[in-house]
Amino acid sequence: MAKVLVVTSGKGGVGKTTSTAAIGAALAQAGKKTVVIDFDIGLRNLDLVMGAERRVVFDLINVVQGVAKLPQALIRDKRLEKLWLLPASQTRDKEALTEEGVGRVIADLRTSFDWIVCDIPTASSACSTPKP
Repeated sequence: MAKVLVVTSGKGGVGKTTSTAAIGAALAQAGKKTVVIDFDIGLRNLDLVMGAERRVVFDLINVVQGVAKLPQALIRDKRLEKLWLLPASQTRDKEALTEEGVGRVIADLRTSFDWIVCDIPTASSACSTPKP
């Protein structure tokens, strides 16, 4: 069963995405089957850092909402055979994520990977706008 590592911070621009990609690559180079997940809905930078931006067909939101199956959304790294990416949606809103849906995705990934490394947005962008 996979270990889950969350890369997070309360401030933007501190290198969370770069760190996520580097940690994922290091684990894959060490022989660990690793998936990195971009949870920064609307921004989607992890695929850019990993050089996979032109290969995104389905994303995390598509999987959570049942539009695509998990294997359809996973992108295998071209350089490291043990590294995969689950990209964020660039056009959807973070409100499309549900705790149940994300839990299901993580549970599915835990059965197939050694490590799951999550790139989480800053606390201010991760929090929903208060409702009046």
